[in-house]
Amino acid sequence: MLALLAAVAVIASACSSGSSDADVAVATTEAPAPPSTDEPAQTTTTTEAVDTTTSTAAPLLVDIVDWEICGELECATVEVPADYDDPSLGTINIAINVLRASDTDRRLGILMVNPGGPGAPGKSLAEAFTFGVFPAELSERFDIVGFDPRGVGESEPTFACGESGDQLELLADIEDLYDTPEEIAAGEAAVALCVESMGDIAGRIHTDFVVRDMDEIRKAMGEEQISYLGYSYGSLIGTWYATLFPDNVRAMVIDGADNPLDEEDTFQERLESAREEIQPIEDLLGEALAACADTTCPIYNNGDPVGYYYNAANKFGLVNEANLNNDDVAFLALITPLYSESQWPMLWDALAALQERNDPSVFSELSEFQLGADPGQVNITAHINCLDGWALRPEKTREVRLAESAEFFAIEDQLNTEFPLLAAVGDSEPGTCVFYDTIAPEPLAVPLDGGGVPILVVGNTSDPVTSFGESEELATEILQNGILLTVDHPDHTVYPWNECVNEAVNRVLLEVDYPTDNVDCEREESNNEAVLAVTCEQLAPQLKPGLEGDELDTVCTRFVADAIARLGEETVNDALIEEDEVAGAQLLGVLNDILAES
Repeated sequence: MLALLAAVAVIASACSSGSSDADVAVATTEAPAPPSTDEPAQTTTTTEAVDTTTSTAAPLLVDIVDWEICGELECATVEVPADYDDPSLGTINIAINVLRASDTDRRLGILMVNPGGPGAPGKSLAEAFTFGVFPAELSERFDIVGFDPRGVGESEPTFACGESGDQLELLADIEDLYDTPEEIAAGEAAVALCVESMGDIAGRIHTDFVVRDMDEIRKAMGEEQISYLGYSYGSLIGTWYATLFPDNVRAMVIDGADNPLDEEDTFQERLESAREEIQPIEDLLGEALAACADTTCPIYNNGDPVGYYYNAANKFGLVNEANLNNDDVAFLALITPLYSESQWPMLWDALAALQERNDPSVFSELSEFQLGADPGQVNITAHINCLDGWALRPEKTREVRLAESAEFFAIEDQLNTEFPLLAAVGDSEPGTCVFYDTIAPEPLAVPLDGGGVPILVVGNTSDPVTSFGESEELATEILQNGILLTVDHPDHTVYPWNECVNEAVNRVLLEVDYPTDNVDCEREESNNEAVLAVTCEQLAPQLKPGLEGDELDTVCTRFVADAIARLGEETVNDALIEEDEVAGAQLLGVLNDILAES
């Protein structure tokens, strides 16, 4: 099927779990009351207020975690049940870390954070608080807690679905629909590979169990409540946690949210859902190409970069071939630099290398952000999205999903016409979510509505990954007590790059002071030092594999200082905001010099 349809289900950091079948695209000022139980809520509730604005140090009960120093943070593992309903499956270990509050006398408790995915390690976001990117008030008054969700990063189980390339080989002969017994058997066998690799826990790494793990972390750290900041898919984690454990939430902010419960019961609803998901990506791709505005841009093409793109797109097959013939790679690599305007020059370089030299290597490197280093392994994002989809939509049986998939050709034809840039990518791998009934988790027993907890939802009208309409729907239609903050920002997710947003978010997290109504913020330019730090965090490990932890922190701290000192604010701004290729090359030169010396 068309890549722009199928790949929406596997976009890392795209955050939706339940809104797609994964074979196709897709206020109050009061705080919650102290918990009365550690068990998940079985009915939705409206929480009462507790005054935390004048409290000093948050009470620390009994922290039973065995911490060890890891750079500027402390690290540990927390043992949790592999299955909260079946003790016979034993336990697994969840990797966590914490940056301790620097102002212990005014400590507010723990702020749990998650960067998205599904599939992104959460410990890295806690580490980012040491880079000077986030407002200092948070790390002064909170213990910042990161965690790698089960199946991700350093947490158990190690995610795998067979050996590299096994599932690709099983599905190689599937053409669009599973409409023969042999093709259905191949789809079932592809899912069975996950169980062969991970055991029964293969069907137990979905969001329901992730948030139960979060609550085990809370209890192990001796905390009555958590504050929470989640990005992208982390927004779903926050919503799910508030739904099951409303009394255990002190304050919550989610940024770049999707609506996991899109209306998709009719053909028209499925078409509209796919259109809403894809439109921002098509628009951002067009803007990224149009920004190539002079001869310093490698795809300028006498003022026709779009024409250059279409010519290069004819060679996207080389990208997939170079990555074990995985037909998802080109699409995922193409959208990666759309997450931020500062990364558009990487897209231009990738297209130029492909068109001029038949060199897919730049696109291959970009795809690692989505797929990891092994393009032959099953994408964990799609796997978790599938499990969540079955938990949230149990009424959609295999037969229903197979019947709906037959309609996607009509959707494909319509979207091909509407989104020609993305249509040029070509076909993608056939999805296997329709066969996840063999490992489907138990359905969520209560409505996914946030349990009455007040939740600030940051919605970005220019978000290339989670459309503003999705965030708006979540805040106004799904959550019992959602407050929508609307802003126009050039990247995927906003906080802490906009001062107006920062003020609202900090007020919620620090003072439990929610806006009494929805909020609008104006577009602002990003802070160069903060953008430099994040750019380094993302780019340096690609340039020097294995760079992580304290060494990465040291490199990025020096990079921020040296880039501004050597190039000046104007050149740095040109590189990050104006997408000036010459300035970008100078900035990359600074980073390469530091890496050569490290």
